[in-house]
Amino acid sequence: MMNLKKLTAALCVVTLSAGAPFAIAQTAGGAAGQQYGEPSAAAAAAPVSESDLEKFVSAEEKVNEIRQELTDELRAASDQEQAQQLQFDAQQEMVEAVESSGIEVARYNEIASRMQTDTELRERAQQLN
Repeated sequence: MMNLKKLTAALCVVTLSAGAPFAIAQTAGGAAGQQYGEPSAAAAAAPVSESDLEKFVSAEEKVNEIRQELTDELRAASDQEQAQQLQFDAQQEMVEAVESSGIEVARYNEIASRMQTDTELRERAQQLN
């Protein structure tokens, strides 16, 4: 019963996070979080070029697909250990998807973070969809 509660909680977290851009370095934890780190203050102030925004939008589409697959797989997970492994595997896939889009994970995370508060940036990204 306790495992079912934990599994349900994990599913809720994934489902609720689907509406917001996924900050990979923050959720990948441990070594991945340290490897990619937080963007510096100078990087956070850097303007987002059209090229970077196009790469971000492409990566975000792939990340959203992986997130949706994860949500579906978590529903079918039999226990917490399996759910944790599914989440770990999905995080790795997300990192690979971002990198294959030609953008660094730190830059992706920076843009994802800025999308939360920068309406002009969100509008530019929506125009690329």
